[in-house]
Amino acid sequence: MIVNRIHLIGLVLLSLSTLGADRPRRLPAVEKPTGAESSTETTAMVTQDFDRALLRSLAQLQHASIADPPASPSVTQGVSRSVGSTSPMPSQSRPSTSHRVDEFTVALERYHQPQAARSLSGLPTTDANLPDVPLELFDHDLVPAAPVAEHTSRTEHTRYTEHTPLAERLSAPLQVEPAPMVLHNHSMDFSPMPVDPAACYHDGGREAWVYDAKQDVPTQHPWVEWGRVWYGDGITPRGRDLFGPMNLVRPKFYVYGDVRSGIQSGRNAGGRADNWANRLNLDMDLQITDTERFHAFVGPLDKQNRFTRWELVDGDLRYRNEMNLTPATAFFEGDLGVMLGALGNQSSPFELPISAGLMPLLFQNGIWMEDAVSGIAFAIPAKHSRLLNWANFDVSFFAVFDQLNSPAFADNSDAQAFGTAWFIEAYGGYIETGYAYLNHRNDDSLSYHNATFSFTRRYLDRISNSVRVIVNAGQDRAGADRTADGGLLLVENSWITAAPLTVVPYANFFYGWDRPQSVARAGISGGILRNTGINFDTDGLNGFATLDTSAADTAGGSVGVDLIGDDLDRQLLLELTYLTTHGDRALARGDQYAIGARYQFPISNATLLRFDVMHGWREGEDDVYGTRMEYRWKF
Repeated sequence: MIVNRIHLIGLVLLSLSTLGADRPRRLPAVEKPTGAESSTETTAMVTQDFDRALLRSLAQLQHASIADPPASPSVTQGVSRSVGSTSPMPSQSRPSTSHRVDEFTVALERYHQPQAARSLSGLPTTDANLPDVPLELFDHDLVPAAPVAEHTSRTEHTRYTEHTPLAERLSAPLQVEPAPMVLHNHSMDFSPMPVDPAACYHDGGREAWVYDAKQDVPTQHPWVEWGRVWYGDGITPRGRDLFGPMNLVRPKFYVYGDVRSGIQSGRNAGGRADNWANRLNLDMDLQITDTERFHAFVGPLDKQNRFTRWELVDGDLRYRNEMNLTPATAFFEGDLGVMLGALGNQSSPFELPISAGLMPLLFQNGIWMEDAVSGIAFAIPAKHSRLLNWANFDVSFFAVFDQLNSPAFADNSDAQAFGTAWFIEAYGGYIETGYAYLNHRNDDSLSYHNATFSFTRRYLDRISNSVRVIVNAGQDRAGADRTADGGLLLVENSWITAAPLTVVPYANFFYGWDRPQSVARAGISGGILRNTGINFDTDGLNGFATLDTSAADTAGGSVGVDLIGDDLDRQLLLELTYLTTHGDRALARGDQYAIGARYQFPISNATLLRFDVMHGWREGEDDVYGTRMEYRWKF
């Protein structure tokens, strides 16, 4: 019987202790700012439902303890002494647990009974019988409505508790007021976070604002726009089932590109260059399905890297007509997995993008390869490797049969190329690597291997760094007669400033030995050092002056700063460049220096103006220099 009552008593104490257990850890106290108005809206902690539930539980406890005799006066006195005194109670006068609970039960019943005979006067009247409620509670969530005011001191509170009957103190309804919101401490992980009630308010009008606040963005449409509208609105119409329901035909045909017109005065490595040149780039795109298309590119105003122009030669103004309608590219591309899946009336069972024809190939920002070649290519995209700890990688394979341009060969029909290029996200950075074998059709001694590797990542959240290396080997000729051997090391760096989008200092360095070559490089794309700095970068129109871009037995670098407008609407580049020779196979005759600048800004959403200026000092050769202005219209 006593064991059962002990269990019931433990259950009641556990229930009472859960009243303040809504948070596993108490957050630090937050003092209300001086002068802040206290909230008048409070919530009663004890409700009528709570009273009724508590009375039922106490009645059950009282009924369970009727069989035991009432406590003797000595026991009652012992209880009072044990609660109010700090000295230990003698073991011979220690009461049983059931008797102490019965006394507390009777007191609570008298408090809750409305009859006058069982008034509150029977309860203890001072703190000599019950311990004080810790004042720290009043600094957190529980705030009594009265008589303890908001700024009551600890002394005043002690005086109040010592001279106020407990019945009066219990009769004052306790109120619950939400504590001020505090920021989450990172050291208190997995603890509940206080929520501002205002944050729970939902306004349906806010969702409509996202769409109401939108406005049209000026978009330059293609010259020719047949079929679906370029960046049109609304739902696109359903396609036609010609190749299967999983690869619907949605035909469209676009002709787009840009017009470039530039005026230059200066001197490049070939001599004086004063001209007004014009260039028209036309891309023609016939899309059949969402993954298959035919594409072609033609430059009607250029032929063999020369552009239709007016030029000043020895004081005479001459017109050069370089018009040509021969396509520079013409190829098909699509996804073989989608096409085969559609024939079997199913979605794509795998992904295998393919291209075939006279197609452009560009790898490593055009450093390792930048040319339009005749061949085929396919890729295996979006893979990962747990074994090698590669988060994502793509693999491309290509075979070039004709139209391969390279200084290593006399003609663009002399060689073929077979190779692969890998793009890997791993080890906190980005890896690009590749290999190609270039086979000369008629002279095996000129065939060679071309390999590359690069790693790009950010260090210390301040430096973006890329390290690239290209190595050529395998030509079976005397050293002086080799056209592709040796290699090139490129180190590119940019500094991340406090304004990372508008102020970008950079420093790029290179070291070349013997005669390094790209796999394929169109003449109009410039030399292998094109991306090292603007003093190595050709303009692709007027023949603007540059330093030596071959990297043959040379070393050097460019240091500059890229300044972009606050609205990303203009750009200013300032750069210093140095180059020196270190071997007997260098094309440059000595040290070279240059200073250059570029400024460009948009006139509209489709047009811009660009200005370039540079001066280069070349040891053992004539200096190079020039100024130019270019107008460009994109459509």
